[in-house]
Amino acid sequence: MNTNKVAYWIALGALALGLASEYQHGNFASLHRLADRSGSIVCKIATHAQRTLAFASVLMSRDGTSARNLVASIDEANTARVQGEIQRDQARVQATLVRDQIRDQARARADILRAQADMRRAEIEQVRWSVRSQNGSAATRNRSVTIACPKM
Repeated sequence: MNTNKVAYWIALGALALGLASEYQHGNFASLHRLADRSGSIVCKIATHAQRTLAFASVLMSRDGTSARNLVASIDEANTARVQGEIQRDQARVQATLVRDQIRDQARARADILRAQADMRRAEIEQVRWSVRSQNGSAATRNRSVTIACPKM
């Protein structure tokens, strides 16, 4: 019984180490985006909570000294990290928009080229039909058509 438990926990640990290694090497891009986004959201919530607490402190005190103490205690590195994450998110969104815009322009250009090719095909078919109809009317006018057999 204990041997099965040990084997189970060893296998589970090996699986966890393998998944952690793959995550660290960047093979789970969607999980990386999820972790970055959730960290950014938590930092934004914490920043809003600190602002709300500072505002409440200002309302509760008459001279505003507690608010100054609270604002002074905010870690500048944390604020810089939050701003960096926000800028990184904005850059990702911007890059996605540019990529989508380029893709849409390429598709529109391809559609234009296809339409031009279709128009040229239609013009060629129209010329073929007009040539065939002219040849057909000439043959019906003359009614004496000579057919040469290559075997003779």
